[in-house]
Amino acid sequence: MIEYEELNEDEKRILREKLNIGRMSRYYLEDNDIVIMGEKELLEYIYLDDIKKVKDAINFINRIMPYETNDSDTNKTIRQIILEKNSKVIRLSDRAYAYKD
Repeated sequence: MIEYEELNEDEKRILREKLNIGRMSRYYLEDNDIVIMGEKELLEYIYLDDIKKVKDAINFINRIMPYETNDSDTNKTIRQIILEKNSKVIRLSDRAYAYKD
């Protein structure tokens, strides 16, 4: 997990803009169930931690199979594409993503 204080100024600005707030209070993220993580950690948190059976894994694969790539996805990893297709994910940079549960 990444703490808000560990973000660079651009990442902090992007997060505030996406959340539509002017200033980040100390407990805002915690009070609003928002976590900040790297792409691998967040993918596991959102999708893979809940997979306990083969059927769950197949359902996950079937859910992501229809995702299409476009020109803006050229230099992105599959992890990044999957995360950015989730409406609860906010991309802050290549290293940090926010997730509102």
